[in-house]
Amino acid sequence: MIHKHSRIALITVLVCTLLSQSTAIFAESSEAAQLYETAFRLIVEGDYGEAYDRLNEVIDRYPDTVYARFAENRRQQLEQLNLPSIRRKKIDQSGRVGTVVFSTLYSTWLGIGTARLIDETDNAKTIAGGMMIGAPTGLLASLIATRNAKLTRGQSALINSSGSWGTWQGFGWAILIDEDDGEKPLIGGAMIGGLSGILATAALTRRIDPSLGDIGIINYGALWGTWLSMTAGRVGGLADGDELLAWTLIGGNIGLAAMALLTPKIDITLARANWINLGGVIGTIVASGMVVIADANMSEEAGLTLLIVGGIAGLITGTYTTHHLPPPEARERLSRRNDWTTWKLRPHQLQLRPDGVRANLLSVRF
Repeated sequence: MIHKHSRIALITVLVCTLLSQSTAIFAESSEAAQLYETAFRLIVEGDYGEAYDRLNEVIDRYPDTVYARFAENRRQQLEQLNLPSIRRKKIDQSGRVGTVVFSTLYSTWLGIGTARLIDETDNAKTIAGGMMIGAPTGLLASLIATRNAKLTRGQSALINSSGSWGTWQGFGWAILIDEDDGEKPLIGGAMIGGLSGILATAALTRRIDPSLGDIGIINYGALWGTWLSMTAGRVGGLADGDELLAWTLIGGNIGLAAMALLTPKIDITLARANWINLGGVIGTIVASGMVVIADANMSEEAGLTLLIVGGIAGLITGTYTTHHLPPPEARERLSRRNDWTTWKLRPHQLQLRPDGVRANLLSVRF
């Protein structure tokens, strides 16, 4: 009798398992069909860009259904049309907005600078005209230049930061070259430096695609190189003037170059770069407090040395206390909110999503 009940229970479990599996498969196929029909309707209506997105969604979310194969064929047909809306869907343009905004602002500055170069009367109307011409010119030019170009957030950040750094370097070296420190040479130097940085890195981004963490640590390297070289120059006895400025400019470039050479060998997130920089800032603040407390008992050279030691100690502390942060690709995987994560252990299948869990024997959503 016990064996008879056991057989009945086993048969019941098997039947429920088959029914659950069939139900899950049917539900998945039904959802894929509905999504594919939506994509097909968008194609008929001529909304090819949205249709392309829906077809990609069918392929990503329901790869084991027949509709995924249908969607793949439709997607290839759309790609063969070579429409602009489809080309832009196939490339990463996540950094386009940042570059367009920066270009608009930078072109506004170029308009003001150009107005000052051509008009020595300090006429407010000329400056206003330069702004009015520069801003829309930068906006339209950047929109056209980035229309069908790959431009990730890392590439955009590299171009933008290079424009700012080039402006500072051009301005600084113009001060050193022009002994009279005239307005026109300074403005011209800043404009040439900024444009050189933008054009050089725009060409460089065709070959490299840095992460935001890479750009963050490079920028911080340049800033800390500038600050530490300036304070070290004062400690070394350099008076305020061209010598100290030259030392500061060179130190900033050394810090930038050092971090640029280091980034290919490490995986660093923007969060970790920010934490490391914060450690240096806190170390400098603590050292500044010690200098204030010491007051007259400490010379200027000793105080600046303490600031250098505090900043470097903070940077080292930030570096060693953030080594546990995951690399960029791991954080990217963790940040995906709408993609299915699938493990296929034949004959079983498990899919995880923020809004639910699906297996071939079980379907649970919560």
